[in-house]
Amino acid sequence: MRTRTVAGLGAGLTAIALGSLIFAITREVPPPPIEAAAAPAPRPRGETRLYCEFYNFAGRTPKVGFYFASPAGGGTAYGQLFQREADGSQTLFDERPTWTYARDGEAPTLRSPDGAIQINLYGDGGANGRQPDAGGWFEAGLRSIQYLNLDGQCRRTES
Repeated sequence: MRTRTVAGLGAGLTAIALGSLIFAITREVPPPPIEAAAAPAPRPRGETRLYCEFYNFAGRTPKVGFYFASPAGGGTAYGQLFQREADGSQTLFDERPTWTYARDGEAPTLRSPDGAIQINLYGDGGANGRQPDAGGWFEAGLRSIQYLNLDGQCRRTES
């Protein structure tokens, strides 16, 4: 009788361990946003940071993310700090490429130095004068040949 009790206890413990292992393997953990993988550099006072991420056509997973810093004092250009792709690859820029920032159209735009990429900042004021909440996300659109036209969002933070 003692052998049956030990065998039953062993079988029970094995079943619990197997169930825990199956749960750990099969549970779905959402992928972290692109932004979480990049640690921003310390910022000088008065510098504005802008992070934008754009999604695949289903709108579920980030396809590309851009992180910018404006010069202190409210200049009209943004220096690109890094760019992160959906596959996890990331390009850090020691010398920040300068993207132009224009508020003259319906929506403010950022343009890459070579003009190949344009980011429309729909929720960032422009002609309608709306300003997003500090640190809040607002609508944006990416226009380029490489990434095609993608919807996304941006967030501005200030130091």
